[in-house]
Amino acid sequence: MKKVNWGVLSTANIGKTVTIPAMLEAYNCNLYGIASRQIDKALEFQKLFGFEQVYESYEDLLADENIDAVYIPLPNNIHGEWIKKAAKAGKHILCEKPITGTEEELREVLEVCKENNVILMEAFAYLHSPVIREIKEVIKNGEIGDIRFIEATFLTPTPAATNIRMRRDTLGGSIYDIGCYPISLILNFMDQKPVDVKAIGHLAESGVDDYANIYLEFENNVKANALTGMCSGRRGDRFFIYGTKATIEAPFKFNESGDLTYYIVDDNQKVARTVNAPNNYTLEFEQMGRCILEGEKPHVSNEFSLINSWVMDRALEAIGY
Repeated sequence: MKKVNWGVLSTANIGKTVTIPAMLEAYNCNLYGIASRQIDKALEFQKLFGFEQVYESYEDLLADENIDAVYIPLPNNIHGEWIKKAAKAGKHILCEKPITGTEEELREVLEVCKENNVILMEAFAYLHSPVIREIKEVIKNGEIGDIRFIEATFLTPTPAATNIRMRRDTLGGSIYDIGCYPISLILNFMDQKPVDVKAIGHLAESGVDDYANIYLEFENNVKANALTGMCSGRRGDRFFIYGTKATIEAPFKFNESGDLTYYIVDDNQKVARTVNAPNNYTLEFEQMGRCILEGEKPHVSNEFSLINSWVMDRALEAIGY
């Protein structure tokens, strides 16, 4: 079976702890190259994960004709720059969320990708999970009636002041880092662009938001709320979808794997449904591989990412980011 030769741009912690181990489990993924501006880190990753090649610069990795696709887990503020460079080098691209800092920048990089005939997908791994896909089918089949309201929450403890997530120059803050999850979740279930977006939030001393509450309104007076913050004592993930017939309650974490249970609640009963979810990140790399090798359409489309970016732009503007 043919596999995609992947290159990874940087030795970011998410790669070491989450995504590269998931890549090892993907049936159509070959760990070909790892690049770091500190060669000792690249060599450490090669020893840990078995990469065939190491590079002292991102440019050297992109210049290698053996690499088919690149995974970009770089800081948020330089996603756009390296997407463009990768596209011009003819590499397909899976880029961590948020894919760019603004919708305008995303439109620019999409044009470069189109010109160079490469696939670009935003790395919302949880959208590949069978539990999310099953819930979407439940909604589509009318089991809960018409959606009237959605609420989605993602909270984490406050990072250290020195953490990249708390820095304005790297586009840190709760909306960029974790708020994109509940926003994208709502958009995934609604399958349309909101007609209105409002938000309130709080800015930390560094200038990034450590709390935000985002209101979205859709056609037919359907409303939604995305709550996010780096201000809690512990992590909190959940979402509820209120329909005219029943409510879906989903208390599991974003990107959680294993046996995940959600509930359908009506006036008479609360029914539990359990779905076994493999590693979402492995599913993501496998799907990207099929897009490259077999012509599948990305689960996270560019059109979806544009709407997500548009909502985030409105929310960030509203809170004064």
